Amino acid sequence: MALNNVSTGAKIVKKQAEDSIVPYQLGTFIGGNNNSNENQNIGNSNVVLQSQQDSNAQAQTSAEISQILAQLNGIQSKLNAIEANGVGTKELDKQVVNAIKELKQYASFFEQATFALESKILKTSLSIAKKIISIEVGENSSKIAKETITNILSKLKSASKVTIHLNPKDYVVLKSELQLQPFILLNEDPNVTAGGVVIASDLGNFDGNIEAKISSMVESLESII
Repeated sequence: MALNNVSTGAKIVKKQAEDSIVPYQLGTFIGGNNNSNENQNIGNSNVVLQSQQDSNAQAQTSAEISQILAQLNGIQSKLNAIEANGVGTKELDKQVVNAIKELKQYASFFEQATFALESKILKTSLSIAKKIISIEVGENSSKIAKETITNILSKLKSASKVTIHLNPKDYVVLKSELQLQPFILLNEDPNVTAGGVVIASDLGNFDGNIEAKISSMVESLESII
């Protein structure tokens, strides 16, 4: 992973009064995820199993789509036969109406099946991406956290009170590396995932946790689809 390309992905989640800092507690930021550490420790087998389940579901959906296409071809054949052989006006009207009804039903189902398939592919991709990110972060968590801190503090130059929350693993490494101003406190916090950073200040709270970055990515993808 190219560390110099790390972006904070941070966003202000709560505006604070100028003379106070809201203590960071479990649940303060982005829905209060109690399972951040557990999510970080999910094994490779879970991702493989989930991917296999999604692949099976996609195969089932593809089979249903193939069946629909076969039925649509059958309807087209009927229409071609009507056009070639000719039938009475009333009979023709009846068959055309029935064919249109069937086409509408299949079109609706086809649209729903396509949407479901897109959603399953997106979920599978995100599941794999989260695992890859977890592996990459695990190897370089303190460097990523340090880069995030630098980027966020550059936005807080006028702040007078700042508290930085780090995962204990990163705290051990960075407490001696960071050259911080006297008004900036550094705390170790098990609620913060490795590589993540949560900053509380008199200007606002910033969530640079890995989950927040992934959530931002998911929101962007969902807005496109």
